[in-house]
Amino acid sequence: MEAAHTCNNKINFTCRRRTLPTLTACLLILGMIHFTKLPRQPLPPPTINIESPPVRPLKAFISSAYYYPTSKSLGDNAVALLMSINLMPSPYYAPPDFQEIVISATNSTSSVTVKTPHQIVTFNHQCQIKTIFATAQLIPNVEKIEMVSDNGRTEIPFTKPSYESRDVVICVAPLFVSEQWQNFLFAVHIYKKYGAFVNLYLVSSVNTFYNLMKEYEEAGYLRIQPWVSVKFLGVPKNIADTEGQIELRSQAAAQSDCLLQYKESARFISFVDLDDVLIPRLAPTYVEEFQQLFDRNTRISYILYHKENYNAVVPKTGLQFSLKNMFSSLTCKHFRETGKSVVDPLRVNFTSLHFPPQTPKTEKYIVSENVITHLKTIDWVDDIKDPNREEVIEPHFYDNSSTTIISKKDIIDLEDDLQKMMKKLQDTRVFSKLPRIRYYSDLVLKCYNEKYYDLFYNNRKTEITCPGPHFCDFKQHLTIKCMRINATYTAMETLSPVTYYYATDPYFSDTMGCYAN
Repeated sequence: MEAAHTCNNKINFTCRRRTLPTLTACLLILGMIHFTKLPRQPLPPPTINIESPPVRPLKAFISSAYYYPTSKSLGDNAVALLMSINLMPSPYYAPPDFQEIVISATNSTSSVTVKTPHQIVTFNHQCQIKTIFATAQLIPNVEKIEMVSDNGRTEIPFTKPSYESRDVVICVAPLFVSEQWQNFLFAVHIYKKYGAFVNLYLVSSVNTFYNLMKEYEEAGYLRIQPWVSVKFLGVPKNIADTEGQIELRSQAAAQSDCLLQYKESARFISFVDLDDVLIPRLAPTYVEEFQQLFDRNTRISYILYHKENYNAVVPKTGLQFSLKNMFSSLTCKHFRETGKSVVDPLRVNFTSLHFPPQTPKTEKYIVSENVITHLKTIDWVDDIKDPNREEVIEPHFYDNSSTTIISKKDIIDLEDDLQKMMKKLQDTRVFSKLPRIRYYSDLVLKCYNEKYYDLFYNNRKTEITCPGPHFCDFKQHLTIKCMRINATYTAMETLSPVTYYYATDPYFSDTMGCYAN
């Protein structure tokens, strides 16, 4: 302060001897010096005109479009649609007001345009892209279906559902980098024995496992259905992120597709993962057990079986595999997980991962008399003790009672059926070429345990992010090849309020690597 005071005195003395213009300049300098000595006050915030974020441009990928000439539940000449659409708000965009879908249909003599509401199928709030369902009545003998936007139309491919009568259809959720061939053999032989038709959705699998599945498809054990990825060509991720914001590769859409596909042909439809196997306990066949349970209440839309976890021990080599030995190795882990459903297709139009979303018209029955055998863990071993033993060990039911999961007679029947297939395929050497190491399976398990299940079961659900197609980033194995789904995708002209996309001509290829969305 003393130095500042001295300086001011000198300046004042000098100013007294100057002319008026000089004095004016000096006063200005003194004012500036005085101002710099005052404590600085924060500047007021600038006035900013904050505008509302723009409305998100809607992008909808149509996974399923079925036209029903006749339908006992949807009505004749109905269309049913499943699509993935970026409905949720994001940091960049406000959510759109999207309430109705507009559809146009044309036959050889007439056309019609209808508006219909949509229903949300998936409710995972971490994912911005949702699966939605819509249905509407069209006209007879439809030849062309178009999705109508405000400034244009998009013609979409469609197909008719199956009308071939079936008692039970088992819908297996999409397999991805799959190599668990033991699970597959365990499941398909059981499903065949108890009277179910299997529709298996496939994204990718190890080549040699794919070859085994194709042989079983040829023999009539199942149908393999390609499940294409959702893609919006040319659309930036901040508008629609198909790599990170679609739940589990649209699994709910695949299961709902299976429901719509067999809606008019199946008495009952069940939704499972490949490691979920239901063995009838109340009756000799699936259809008889399901009918017993549905008959308890005429308003039931679906029944829910809990999943009871089991461990199995299996050989690494295909030629050593035995269903008899696999059943003998089963041990219950006494841990129950969220179950899977069986639906009456006349009462349900779509389903989420475990069961149909609840509506006032949806009645359910939780099954206490039986459970799904969930192959939670499988140990691959080099040698099975006494692989040719004659003894048949019946695995016990989860409740520690003397009740068994399956009878000795049924185990022997299943083993005989397996041996027939192994003999039939002997010349192809398909069993000898099956995977002997678990590479992708272990990576998938580790990733989902760390990033999903550990958080879920330890009350840290807020830390869970959307389990999208790139939820787990795997390193390609140099010597393991995969068959992976691909298709033809087309870039679309942007329409308002929604642009529709689809894929055509799906095919499997072994030139794209094992991992991608």
